[in-house]
Amino acid sequence: MATDSDARTEPDKDAVADSLQGDFGLARTIEGLLFVADRALSAAELGGVTGASEIEVREALRGLTDHYRARGIILIEHRNAFRLVSAPDLADHCRRLLGLDQRRQPSRAALETLGIVAYRGQATRAEIERVRGVDSDSALASLLARNLIREAGRLDAPGRPAVFTTTDTFLAYFGLTSLDELPDLDLEPALDDPDSPLQNT
Repeated sequence: MATDSDARTEPDKDAVADSLQGDFGLARTIEGLLFVADRALSAAELGGVTGASEIEVREALRGLTDHYRARGIILIEHRNAFRLVSAPDLADHCRRLLGLDQRRQPSRAALETLGIVAYRGQATRAEIERVRGVDSDSALASLLARNLIREAGRLDAPGRPAVFTTTDTFLAYFGLTSLDELPDLDLEPALDDPDSPLQNT
């Protein structure tokens, strides 16, 4: 005859679900979502899927950032969106696996253009050329092809010029986890053009 001590009860599904909302469970869920996503995800998007608050999501993301700091995969943040990428110091190995030409580095013109976009946050072709003093169409095309910059929209101005901004690929390429890690550089006098349409956006 079975006794109370011998009785086996089914696990409480609600209790299990609640336990998965703890720090470890939420971080694990977010890790899985970032792994399968084909783009960077914002804290709000992650919260919408997991049912957690944005504060809880960001706490879990901080834990994942620490967890991955010395591993082959790292967590990067770019313009309030998060993504898992391979560690920058493994770039040569990754290029070798993918058969990419390691000799094709961005040109000086492309790096100058990229620096302007990165430090300005966003810039139009006219603004970039005003700073560089030369045509930048080729440099922009190269950066767009490498997915180091992207078109973030168009200004409500004559000609509706495109506005360019950096991508999370830019962070991974240069071994950064966020734009906050960009070294200090006094570019503001050159970039803060009072006639720029972006100054009023």
